[in-house]
Amino acid sequence: MTPPAGTPLWAVILIAVVPSLATVIVAVIQSRQIRGLRDQQSATKWEITNDHQAPLREDMDEKHKRVMDAIDGLRDDMNGEFKTVNERVANAEREHLELREDIRELRRHR
Repeated sequence: MTPPAGTPLWAVILIAVVPSLATVIVAVIQSRQIRGLRDQQSATKWEITNDHQAPLREDMDEKHKRVMDAIDGLRDDMNGEFKTVNERVANAEREHLELREDIRELRRHR
């Protein structure tokens, strides 16, 4: 395709270079993304190979213990809360029965 007559040379060069420049920019962006993925992979590999000081099993056992302690704490809190709710319900039922009995006595005395 030939440019229209009277098109300046710099415009023709610019039109020819823009697609190539876009390709280069896309390649640079992809290269940086790939480099980032490689960094993530090497960090993951470092964790898996367990090149750090603490043994991996010990790390997992410690985390497991923390989680179980937290669950036990929540369970104790919930049991205490359920006990409180059950006591309140029992008190309300007892008061309800007492009120019904009082109303019956009042009706008898009329």
